[in-house]
Amino acid sequence: MSAPASRPTGPSRALRIHPSRVGRSSTPSANGFSASIAGVRARGGAPRTVDGVELRPTEPFAPRGLDIRGLTIVAALVSAGFIGGAARADEIRLRNGILLEGKPVPVQGLNRQTIEQNQSGPVPSYPILLVHTGMTRYFVPARQVEQIDRDAIRSYEEFKLPPHLKQSRRLMFQTLGGLLEITDFDEHGRRRVTANVGGTPTHIVQGITTINPKYVTVEALNFNWEHGISTTAIPVEQLDAMLRRNTAQNDPHVRLAIAVFYMQAGLYVESAAELDRIRVEFPELKDTVDEVTLRLRELQGRKLLADLRERRAAGQFELAYEAARQFPTERMSAAVLSEARRQIDEHRTMQEQRDRALMRLGELQAELTDPRQAAEAEAARAALRQELDLASLGRLDAFLKFAGDEALPADQRLAFAYSGWVLGSANAAGDLDLALRLWTARFLVREYLREPDSTRRTELLAKLTALEGLSIERVSQLIPQLPPAIDTPDAEPGRPIPISVADADPETPVSYSVLLPLEYSPNHVYPAIVALHPAGRPPEDELVWWGGTAEKPGQAQRHGCIVIAPAYCDPKQGEYDHAATAHYIVLKSLRDARQRFSIDSDRVFLSGHGMGGDAAFDIGMSHPDVFAGVMPITGLCGGYGKWYWDNAKYVPWYVVTGELARGSLSDADHARSLNRMMVRGNEYDVIYAEYVGRGYEHYYEEIHRLFEWMGRHRRQRLPKEFSVSVLRPTDDRFFWGRFAGLPRSVLQSSPLGGTARSVRPMTFGLRVADASSDRTVVYLDSGAERHTIYLSPELVDFDKRLLVRWQGRQKFNDFLHPEIETLLEDFRVRGDRQMLFWSKIEVE
Repeated sequence: MSAPASRPTGPSRALRIHPSRVGRSSTPSANGFSASIAGVRARGGAPRTVDGVELRPTEPFAPRGLDIRGLTIVAALVSAGFIGGAARADEIRLRNGILLEGKPVPVQGLNRQTIEQNQSGPVPSYPILLVHTGMTRYFVPARQVEQIDRDAIRSYEEFKLPPHLKQSRRLMFQTLGGLLEITDFDEHGRRRVTANVGGTPTHIVQGITTINPKYVTVEALNFNWEHGISTTAIPVEQLDAMLRRNTAQNDPHVRLAIAVFYMQAGLYVESAAELDRIRVEFPELKDTVDEVTLRLRELQGRKLLADLRERRAAGQFELAYEAARQFPTERMSAAVLSEARRQIDEHRTMQEQRDRALMRLGELQAELTDPRQAAEAEAARAALRQELDLASLGRLDAFLKFAGDEALPADQRLAFAYSGWVLGSANAAGDLDLALRLWTARFLVREYLREPDSTRRTELLAKLTALEGLSIERVSQLIPQLPPAIDTPDAEPGRPIPISVADADPETPVSYSVLLPLEYSPNHVYPAIVALHPAGRPPEDELVWWGGTAEKPGQAQRHGCIVIAPAYCDPKQGEYDHAATAHYIVLKSLRDARQRFSIDSDRVFLSGHGMGGDAAFDIGMSHPDVFAGVMPITGLCGGYGKWYWDNAKYVPWYVVTGELARGSLSDADHARSLNRMMVRGNEYDVIYAEYVGRGYEHYYEEIHRLFEWMGRHRRQRLPKEFSVSVLRPTDDRFFWGRFAGLPRSVLQSSPLGGTARSVRPMTFGLRVADASSDRTVVYLDSGAERHTIYLSPELVDFDKRLLVRWQGRQKFNDFLHPEIETLLEDFRVRGDRQMLFWSKIEVE
């Protein structure tokens, strides 16, 4: 497949994605219904074909009319039953916990070229597993597969629509750009799509041939083009019109199948309404309808409970409580109702603990006899009262445990509250004077982080280090509990917030937009998505795609996730240029956001659409230590990716695209880099999702699995050994090392157009080795001129002598002395609460 003649400017506004509708979808789990429906058919006769619609269990969609790249893959699909026969669906569990449902097919490569590259010996190898779901092909490294359950057969209700009249001569196309306009499906399952085909707007008439709970199969009537669309991406009123028009509404078996279809699609409201109609129109099916209704209620109840747990985990306590209070009770099982009541009781208990804590603080405060302690404690209590909410209540666990213990003096009990608030409950101490000094330290640290003047920061540091009992360990415990250093008073959850970064380089202004989730609290720690927009679209489009709006909250708001959309390129830019400027803007935006909002740096994910996907590949491979995962959507791994692909092993990848899109496996460099990652699957955590027969689109259908995947990943902790490739002087920091002064051979390389002979990446690596019981050795591998090594207790024992060796020579041999200044200055610059360094060494 060749590249499009002209690049689309981004996902079209006419693509009519319905986040609220798609949000109702869930993985079908109504397997027990095959027996119920089978029983109805056994009593009432075999399934019937009415008006050309046959009712039968789902068979996986076999793609037709498309070039499946490589004869070896075609042969594998034929033998597996996807072409020329039916196949059953298995469950494939990956090492990262993701569960894929489809037909697993071992393959030798991603396309014809990579198959040839992978087969170096006489014995064929199958390093990649293809999982075909009918609508999507998932490619994963075979070594990342934990288990394949071949007994997990899924049976779904499926409807075949009457054949559509096709043109006798149908055209073919090899690539498909953005969808420019789409009409609604009519009751016959037909619509018109205007697509960018080879750079030309082209009208395509489509007709639905098959509907099942997961996807509908759509076939073009004037082109050789067939693909799937997620069922819940289609408005339910259009689905319902098609089902009513093309089925026998007086057949009770058909009507019951429709109800089960809705249930399997996760459209529980529609399923319940259809069951109510069946109960009235077909009273002879009362027992079966009651049986199905019970199962529906159970599924609905468990889905609601899962939503409640998700809300609470996202810090949305009030929303979860109100939803639990309104929980439906009719025909719910005792277990479901018990869980709903338990969540209500837990919320009320937390409210009571909060109120009791505030009351006891006031009572104990009144018992203090030392005027100085009383005055300082009152200031701390006022601040605590203002900051305390359900998200931060856990910081008072130690206090709540001892608050009623009359054997302890009042000052000791208060100390547990104030020290626990500053350091976290696990580090609470019973010394009130120490606790009050910690509050002074808290104030000084915040002022230090806010202060732009270095002289003033030196004065604040002197006051901080003069505090009795303040160790670097306690400052490290204090930092994660701090409120954000920069106040953003206009921040409102659900509303885009435009931000200009004040301390950016004047020649490179930095701005971004951010969307906060529902019930945002600075006391709750949130994951974040850095989302890069496609060409021709504003950054705010990414906020809507991930998080919706205040009126219609999307998945990021529901999951309690902050979305950051940097203005990383010129608004008129049509191609990603791999310039260091984009890296600077993206990383500077993230650092500023971490200083303004409560972001968990171990759960920051990078994504992008189209050109933004290209940038996500480049930035993710250039800075793998910053992100917990990278999710390019219709992006291409090119440019520096040809030389940086080995860096990708330090961060997980979830790549989404369409078979006919830019960013597909037809691009040689793109496929080669991804294939290398797949073949070395023991090191690389990567999923490649390819929508069969689809082009350049948003792929909102994948958003639920993307959030599931994000929920299972955290940034890699500081590795004691790493080695990366470097070509840009600005890609100068990885994990716990930094360098400056690249070799001339690297600076003269031309990564964007060079060959293997003309491009010479520099290797930069560090390794910690415990040489003996009394010393640790750090080995530096680098061709740069100068280096800074950052160290923490996670990497070395500060009670041991440290040796640093570089190029066969000893560069350092002494004991390290952790310094609060090193800790605070590095945190001030990076804003990373979860990766703190106590000491640094300069190596030249």
